[in-house]
Amino acid sequence: MTSFLWGAATSGHQIEGNNVHNDWWQWEAQGFVEGGVRSGIATDHWKRFREDLKLASDLGLNSYRFSIEWSRIEPKEGTWNREALDWYRELINECEKQKLLPMATLHHFTIPQWFSETGGFAAHDAKDKFTRFVKHIAGHLGSRIPLWCTLNEPMVYVVGAYLGKFLPPGRFLPKRASAACRNLLKAHVSAYEMIHRQISKREGPWKNRPLEVGIAHNLLDFHPDRPWHPIEAWTARIFHRFFNLSWLDALAGRKQHFGVLGIIPYPKQVKEAIGRVTADFIGVNYYTKAYVQWHPLAKTENSPSEIPLGLTFCRRKEPASDLGWAIHPKGLAKMIRVASAYKLPLYITENGIADRKDHMRKDFLKKHLFELAKLIHEGIDIRGYYYWSLLDNFEWIKGFWPRFGLYAVEYQSLDRTVRKSALYYKQIIEAHRQNNLSLPPQLACFKKIF
Repeated sequence: MTSFLWGAATSGHQIEGNNVHNDWWQWEAQGFVEGGVRSGIATDHWKRFREDLKLASDLGLNSYRFSIEWSRIEPKEGTWNREALDWYRELINECEKQKLLPMATLHHFTIPQWFSETGGFAAHDAKDKFTRFVKHIAGHLGSRIPLWCTLNEPMVYVVGAYLGKFLPPGRFLPKRASAACRNLLKAHVSAYEMIHRQISKREGPWKNRPLEVGIAHNLLDFHPDRPWHPIEAWTARIFHRFFNLSWLDALAGRKQHFGVLGIIPYPKQVKEAIGRVTADFIGVNYYTKAYVQWHPLAKTENSPSEIPLGLTFCRRKEPASDLGWAIHPKGLAKMIRVASAYKLPLYITENGIADRKDHMRKDFLKKHLFELAKLIHEGIDIRGYYYWSLLDNFEWIKGFWPRFGLYAVEYQSLDRTVRKSALYYKQIIEAHRQNNLSLPPQLACFKKIF
């Protein structure tokens, strides 16, 4: 039996620092982040990665999910940066030294500026450009990486970039949203094939582990804000189908429904994805629920003014994170059941909470991991859990103030300090391992801790 993977997740732009060649660096310069904040050196992970991976190991983690920043590898189209490639090679070396199985993500929201200027994933040739990058990475680093996410949260990316205005280019462009959905799927299928074809010889401590390629897919538990409201009830179902199910159906080779009647045009079907499974696992990113509102009173980045719809992530008096996201562990179980219906192995590739004072994270971990334990006990094939995030980091449009990290980062000195909740996570991991992954004792060990 393969050991259960206990990990933490990060992404390049959020922690490395000085990713000057991507679209986010330019977007920040234009003032689109709250308070005009810039990512700058972020957490300085580029220089401190050995220290950070040692911190991960100190918590008893046995896996680490990171992203490979495309704009570092290919800062100009067709120009490859050997220094950056060597850095990622050293990152993998350090993972091996710390016994952290690497899970690499190839697209985590950022794209090279040159790619953005030619239309990004909304452009007709996006698949070819992304595949060229994937081929380069697979050829130079792939033999030592057993787990791959081609895309992180592709639906969040599309919604944020072309509907909700919280990711660059931040414009309401439904036709481009439609094109991006189609092109992202084409890019994923091509990358899936490329990785399996390119990586024939395996090396390193995980060379005998099966090579697995999937995506990390954000799942939201949608509810009508007013259950009696017929439009909100209907829209919640539509959002669930578009946001949650469309990518799962596409990965499973089913009919693709990357559109919403009257809002987002339905693109042509991606023929190379029809009738075949193009994922070896599904990565589930889960944080919270979402209430669908018709004619919302307040406009936010989640309620574009062009349509009378909005989302809110918490009701009054519901327990919530610093970001105002409801703490809803039952939703994790619900979304895992949705994903498990596709009969693929599952990894929880992100789950975490913004909690600066560290008052809620222990209880958040306890309740979400208990839901996870029950599902494993039922026989659902869940192979790993990655907390978001290892470190406090640059949280996109919100800047640095949301604090998700198992380790707190003091941004003046860049010192890292372990949070008490992280030590609780370590306790869970140790108790789990003492029970040797036998499922009934595993559940018992969670009950004992909780």
